[in-house]
Amino acid sequence: LALGSHTAPATLLTRAAPAVEEAAYLVAQIAQPPGVWPAGAAGLYRDGAFVGNGRIDFGAPSAGAPAGSTSLSFGRDELVTVRAEPEQDVTGSSGFVGSRVERKTRRAYSVENRHKTGITLQVLHAAPVSRNEKIEVESRYQPQPQPADLAWNRTPGTVAWQQPLAAGATALFSADHT
Repeated sequence: LALGSHTAPATLLTRAAPAVEEAAYLVAQIAQPPGVWPAGAAGLYRDGAFVGNGRIDFGAPSAGAPAGSTSLSFGRDELVTVRAEPEQDVTGSSGFVGSRVERKTRRAYSVENRHKTGITLQVLHAAPVSRNEKIEVESRYQPQPQPADLAWNRTPGTVAWQQPLAAGATALFSADHT
């Protein structure tokens, strides 16, 4: 039983987590419209084709969405190519009396926009987080400026770059951890 319909503006972004999967996904973030909106199921359509079911719930936090909004995933974006270089890992030790072990890792990613228009790109990366006071972690990120969020989705160690990517352009990202 349909009680009515509402058209809401959405912020579209293309989200990728290259270390997990070399793919990008189209995500829509929708701010809560005025009125009471109970949680419920929603059919998701992309370019007129059904792509799956989602759930609209403005009361529960949604991955990466600002407070008071929700995010819906509209499937894989086939026109965005994501590549992850193999992880570089070097471990060494130093010190004569006291031992010091140092581990350096490097992750690098490239993302190419093959759309005819620009997109808003969000790249997620998992950074090491020390849970011991004797272990220090130093991280350096490229490109400059630094990632937009060092605790994406309120999760320490989940790093997010977010930037526009022009049509036909390629963006490179890297993270060095010591």
